[in-house]
Amino acid sequence: MRNYDFLQLTTTLKTLYFLIQSEWKNKHAIITVFLFIFIATLITLLGMPTMDASLYSSMFWIVMIFTTLQGIAKSYLQMSKGHFLFWHQMLTPVQFLSSKLLFNVLLMLVYTLFTYIIFNVIHGVFIEQTVHFLLSSFLTGIGISSIITINSSIAAKTDNAGLLLPIMTFPSIVPILLIGIKVSKKAVDGLSTIAQLDYLILLLINILIVVLGMILVKYIWKD
Repeated sequence: MRNYDFLQLTTTLKTLYFLIQSEWKNKHAIITVFLFIFIATLITLLGMPTMDASLYSSMFWIVMIFTTLQGIAKSYLQMSKGHFLFWHQMLTPVQFLSSKLLFNVLLMLVYTLFTYIIFNVIHGVFIEQTVHFLLSSFLTGIGISSIITINSSIAAKTDNAGLLLPIMTFPSIVPILLIGIKVSKKAVDGLSTIAQLDYLILLLINILIVVLGMILVKYIWKD
């Protein structure tokens, strides 16, 4: 059993490495997301030059979601039936989705950190609870990227993936987004009442998303 689990992990990591190499060939798409984040943050500065801490968290997540949605989902939406057939012969559904989830989570963490740096540089908002803000942002970002990845795997099987993906994604990210905004706003306001329960809820939601995704992908894969 241990040898089987180790083999599964090794295959997933190899696939992750292959995905990173494949995405790096289209690195202009990733660079475009960074550019979108910068432009969107600059627009918030033009619209609200005196942004206070109360608006920081909300605007931060608006920029994050609308700039990274297509960036995270693009690799899935561009896959043809031939790509799916290739991966079907090489990997199990769980291995494939695990690799995609790991890659998109890493990508989302980089986007989140970049957005945080750009927001602070452009708006000059000083956050007292930096560790809490980044932790809540990372946990929320992991959940959002997981939802986008799973929904992309479903939408990619349809003829209108670009239209279906936002319709499926935005309602499903609302619960985790509301919790993430609440915790990050407390960090921005410098409150010391950030409960560990909030982090636990975010973590449990992330685990639930991944488990449901692993169950659903087996049926999606058969299509």
